[in-house]
Amino acid sequence: MAYQDTQMKEQIRFLARPQEELRQVRGQDLYETLGNLGLSHRHYFRALDTTVQDYCAQEFGIDVNRITVDRFFQSDPNAKWLFPDVVREAVLTGLQRKPVYPELIMHDERVEGTAYDVPYVLEDSENEELRSVAEGAAIPESEIIYGDRIVRLDKKGRGVLASYEAVRRMSVDMLRVHLQRVGERLGRSLDARLATVLASGDSSGSGTAPVTMNTATSGAWTYGDLVSAYMKLSQEHYFTPTHMIVDNATAQSVLQMSEIADSALFDFAKTGNLPTPFGVQLVPMADQPTDTLTVLDAGFAVQKLTEQDLLVESDKLINQQWDRTYLTVVTDFAITYDKARVVMTSNWV
Repeated sequence: MAYQDTQMKEQIRFLARPQEELRQVRGQDLYETLGNLGLSHRHYFRALDTTVQDYCAQEFGIDVNRITVDRFFQSDPNAKWLFPDVVREAVLTGLQRKPVYPELIMHDERVEGTAYDVPYVLEDSENEELRSVAEGAAIPESEIIYGDRIVRLDKKGRGVLASYEAVRRMSVDMLRVHLQRVGERLGRSLDARLATVLASGDSSGSGTAPVTMNTATSGAWTYGDLVSAYMKLSQEHYFTPTHMIVDNATAQSVLQMSEIADSALFDFAKTGNLPTPFGVQLVPMADQPTDTLTVLDAGFAVQKLTEQDLLVESDKLINQQWDRTYLTVVTDFAITYDKARVVMTSNWV
């Protein structure tokens, strides 16, 4: 903790410099300074109140939307030190734009190490009630428990397999488009992991398994099933349903229910905007377990734990070596309140 506080002070001290003084730090010196402080060029550009496009235009006289990768490296000796962050920012753009997991989690918490003891609350309806307390009598208590639920974070990544010869004539802007797509695919992997954690529990064990329900009829979905899942979460568990996660087939079944397809209530057929039954956002996810619907309160159900943000093999990019460049994150999801979601399945006998 003391190290983190010291590093944060150093980060603030560096970024709080006058803008003209900050601009004097360039190229390799800037690259190494940011790395030692645990910062990225994104923080640097924010301190300068600029963007990577404007910075490149002002400092190197180049337009990253038009220039080729080859000319980018030839434009200025300092430019190559910026290139890893050009790649990283493009991947991050895709990682933040396409996936749906950001709207389904409480927050993204930075943690140290790949094993994390998750603080949690064991709820007991009998002990959670407010009661009249006689003078001098014990007051009912709720306990926040720390430990005994260790979530282990995994490294997730994707490689960019291309020789420098394959990309050098490509415009930087077009390369960023391809890298954004890589980011979207990384995001889908995180979506898939979140769907699994919500439907089955996190890596700490069976203690985070959800409450499960069956549809009224095996192999079929009805509007009444949605009502049952909604009422289970809202009335019995006392959480506020915010999202319904469904797989592809279940999404089609829900969208074809007469109560949902009613154009007087929802305009999906006209606009493509997904309906919100009971005010709950319907979220189709390709990697949701089949024949399964998860209703959750996104404010309480799950959090994302991150030990390492997106890491790019920077040295390779600086030296124009692309053959196998890997982009990785170390992260996972952890259930916070196990009763903040309900899982319903139609695949039962």
